[in-house]
Amino acid sequence: MMLPERVRHFIETESLLQPGQRVVVGVSGGVDSMVLLEVLRRLGYRPVVAHVNYRLRGADSEADEALVRRFCRQHRLPLRVARIDLKACTGGRAIQAAARNVRYAFFRRVAQREGIDTVAVAHHRDDQAETLLLNLMRGSGLEGLLGMRPRRRLDRRATIWLIRPMLGVSRAEIRTWAQTEGIPWREDVSNARLQYRRARIRHEVLPLLETRFGPGVSERLAYTAELLQAYYDTTFAPDLRRRWEEVAHEPDRALHLEALRAQPPVWQRRLILEALRRWLPAAPQRRRVTEQVVQLMQAQPGRRLKLPSGTIWRDRDTLRFRRRQDPVRPDSGLLQPGQSLELAGGTLTATLMDRPPERLDAGAPLVAYVDADRIRWPLKVRRWQPGDRIQPLGMSGHKKVSDLLTDLKVPVDQRHRCYVLCQDQEIVWLVGYRLADPFRVRPETRRVVKLCWKPHTSLSEKSTMP
Repeated sequence: MMLPERVRHFIETESLLQPGQRVVVGVSGGVDSMVLLEVLRRLGYRPVVAHVNYRLRGADSEADEALVRRFCRQHRLPLRVARIDLKACTGGRAIQAAARNVRYAFFRRVAQREGIDTVAVAHHRDDQAETLLLNLMRGSGLEGLLGMRPRRRLDRRATIWLIRPMLGVSRAEIRTWAQTEGIPWREDVSNARLQYRRARIRHEVLPLLETRFGPGVSERLAYTAELLQAYYDTTFAPDLRRRWEEVAHEPDRALHLEALRAQPPVWQRRLILEALRRWLPAAPQRRRVTEQVVQLMQAQPGRRLKLPSGTIWRDRDTLRFRRRQDPVRPDSGLLQPGQSLELAGGTLTATLMDRPPERLDAGAPLVAYVDADRIRWPLKVRRWQPGDRIQPLGMSGHKKVSDLLTDLKVPVDQRHRCYVLCQDQEIVWLVGYRLADPFRVRPETRRVVKLCWKPHTSLSEKSTMP
């Protein structure tokens, strides 16, 4: 069976494309991507070509782009090109990872602009074998040994898919077909540089394995990945979903500790990894981080693990995962009657009333009523600080705000969001939780200030009064 027919069969078996479908094709100018483009074109699909010029190799990078442009003009294929000085953008660090991120981001943008839901790339069977070996050397778990999927989501919303129509054919078959059919391509000499781990696998490890264990090593490794994918889909994935439902509370981005501890240790770590993937996707998903979270399970409530992309909190009964969010509003300000004060955590308003309401608990805990004659404007609003003390409503003495938040069972990971409304150095209101007794509405009170707090949080995170 000729290479195009084998690719057609793979596409149909894996349900990658519909006949005549438009598809974005990532084309570098190398033999693999040029063959993919020509095969899809001959099979009747309608490619939109996407090429990224990283400007890393001087004249060679320009020649790659020129080749792709000529081929597209010759065959009247739409072409979209991104020209990026990648070395200047990255400072010369982590070039390969940065190039991959830039490449896929560009493919996604092209697909969105063209109204296309599928992007095709030219990974083949030898790439699959290299990926399996690389992940094995990194010490990855089962999922790392699955290799590359024929089809996966390119974006989190699953509106665009990434497909690999040539996973079933080898590098040698692709090159032979290109030579036979006269397909032009350019060699990227940087692919042979042994400082890259994949290049070492390709040029040193796999040839040695072929020598020691006979030809066909790449094919057998790729077949192993295919088998593992089938086992994963039919056994591991359903079990993972079931266990995830047992331990996770999605709205709060939290893992229930009792349910998590009931899992076998290997599943505890896998479920922690799942939480990182879902709730802190930019966090390093490595064994070291997973072990730190396992240690957090045994720590005292209030302990936390800070990561560049967010924080994991040890609460009383849960582990809570919070992404890092830089506030776009201030964390403090002055409140005047009849005005709204926008803060990072929400909006606070003060409204003067001529007489007390019928019910002082109306709207609690996000609404509080205070005696207007005891207020000197403006009042200061700020985040609470260690050492802050308040005289809670109904008490004659003062209490630390930290202790009061503990008594009110405010989750540890939400306490840093709490505000206090102050008159000079005295706290008037622990906003959204407890009013200070000296400012309460008394029977003789004639004028009242209505304080209203509207937090910028999800429903599951709003302040609650026990």
